[in-house]
Amino acid sequence: MYKKLIFLLIILYSIGVFAQDSIRFKSIRPKIKQKDSIELSSRDYKLISVFRDTISIDTTLTVKAMYKQNPLRKDLFAYLPFQNMGQTYTSLAYDYRKNGITPNFGMRGNSFYFTEALDVPYYRLPTPMSEFSFKSGISQGQMLQSFFSANLTPEINFFVRYNALRSLGDYKNILSSVGNFFIGGSYFSKNKKYLLMTHYANQEVSRQENGGLLYPEQFSQGEQQFRNRARLDIALSDVTSAQITKHYFLQHQYNFLRSSGEINSEVLLKHQMLYETKNYYYDQSAVATNNFFGESFTLKNLHDKHSLQTFTNRIGAELSLPYLGKTYLYGKSYFYNYFAKGIFIDTSGNLIPHQIKGTDYGLGGHWQKYYKGFSIDAQAEQMILGKLLGTEFKGSLSYDFDEKNTLSAGVNVTSKVPNFNFLLYQSDYKNYNWYHLDDFSKENIQSLFANAKTQWGNLSLDITNINNYTYFKLVSTNNRERGLSQPSQYVGNIQYLKIVGEKELHFGKWSLDNTLMYQQVLQNSDNIFNVPSFTTRNTLYFSSYLFKKAMYLQTGLSFRYFTHYYANQYNPLIADFEVQSREKIGNYSITDFFLNAKVRTMRIFFTVEHLEALLGNNNYYVAPSQPYRDWKIRLGIIWYFFK
Repeated sequence: MYKKLIFLLIILYSIGVFAQDSIRFKSIRPKIKQKDSIELSSRDYKLISVFRDTISIDTTLTVKAMYKQNPLRKDLFAYLPFQNMGQTYTSLAYDYRKNGITPNFGMRGNSFYFTEALDVPYYRLPTPMSEFSFKSGISQGQMLQSFFSANLTPEINFFVRYNALRSLGDYKNILSSVGNFFIGGSYFSKNKKYLLMTHYANQEVSRQENGGLLYPEQFSQGEQQFRNRARLDIALSDVTSAQITKHYFLQHQYNFLRSSGEINSEVLLKHQMLYETKNYYYDQSAVATNNFFGESFTLKNLHDKHSLQTFTNRIGAELSLPYLGKTYLYGKSYFYNYFAKGIFIDTSGNLIPHQIKGTDYGLGGHWQKYYKGFSIDAQAEQMILGKLLGTEFKGSLSYDFDEKNTLSAGVNVTSKVPNFNFLLYQSDYKNYNWYHLDDFSKENIQSLFANAKTQWGNLSLDITNINNYTYFKLVSTNNRERGLSQPSQYVGNIQYLKIVGEKELHFGKWSLDNTLMYQQVLQNSDNIFNVPSFTTRNTLYFSSYLFKKAMYLQTGLSFRYFTHYYANQYNPLIADFEVQSREKIGNYSITDFFLNAKVRTMRIFFTVEHLEALLGNNNYYVAPSQPYRDWKIRLGIIWYFFK
């Protein structure tokens, strides 16, 4: 109830305030005279990360902004959404530049909708600001995102954000709901010595799970009676799942030195604390007659629950000198408690513990240096005491030729324990009970990467070697049953190459935005690590001002395509993906018509999605037994308000 009340208050506040990019706003700064005012624009409204990186809020209308008009608010070039909003995504590519040294919760099918604590931005604003975003759902439903922030004083900032999504979908038993609530703030003392950033987050994903189509040929053959997607037979009819994540974050620091003149020197004492809880639930009224997940211990009221509690403390000191750069040394403690129902003995008589619990301790360092256009960044972290002893080293070197041309390269070497759901899982289904903490080796990942951002286009290169790759293997039974999922490790090496090129061409008021990706995988055993060889997105659009420059308009077509490959299959019981070599997807295109407009600080998005679906070729799958979306008309809006 309190979330809905806060959301309503933000909307009511937003209705009463209005602005545009370059008009005069009332400033929080004291006035010298009654008539004095300060000229402000959206560039004066700052976002600040926990690493103290600062960018301006962007209210412009671009094709890049259109790509981010989705529940995740990011470019989904390398992801393919399932049929309904709020469902999971198929990954067309993987990023190993950021790995971490501790195992994740798992349940990767839900992870897309959760924001990590270190990714939550903070704000520095001259006047109060609010944001409202809307996008229509699939069949019935909508996505609403609201935000409000204000500097209560020049030193204290407060923010609150609430995102809500609910969508029915076209198929049976596929209703999805997502809710994310954030509240926090920051304090920067007048003498610039003390800085505090803190927030609380409550994030939830809940949905019905239908397990995909029971008879995919009903969809593929395109018969008239099945154009109503609710008539298609599904694998599961009474399954729901949910994942709830809460975290409390605090970071503060004190500077013992006062900068003098142009010399900026700092000696910082820094402390970071994060407490997080994650809970995953799977509920099923009765076992499906098709024996979808195999045999079960009970036939009714199946209920699985897995939980993870973590508490991370990091304390250290940072020395910043003009000629030595920034050096940060710290100690770290990591408490974890991952648990399921209780101690269990499987059908073979093996004991399956219900808990993985402990505290690990480690050391780390971070060094940054800027010199004559060069930027050096090196980080290292080693857990030295405990059971989940991970190691990570990453470094990068970049050079700025000018504002339009930058070259960079780097390396990331990581050794870590696999995700918790690979190590321990318990279920009412007999074949989904395992414990592998003692017999699974650490995943070893070595990644080299390079970037070129130039006036002629952008190019990125990633070369990754993976040893002890951990995955869910699908053990087939027959053509109708989906098979059984088992956690496995590939002890050999997997080499993964990814090249991404970006270039936007302009011809007067016409533009062509291009993103192309080539991938190749070398592995001794086939079909363990699978990605499409070629993926492209090409957007042709027209841009112009209308109504005496009161409106800025963009309209055109966006085209996507990826080649055939063995996409991973989604398993709703474990909320994760499993490797399969039975069915390929891809080799089809997705074309969207769009019309976008900007009036002051309001951006409007209108799209007709997946025009090819009108042709009747039902070959578009996002995963085995999971069709992609049919053609849809969608409307979206993002509106910024500045008081």
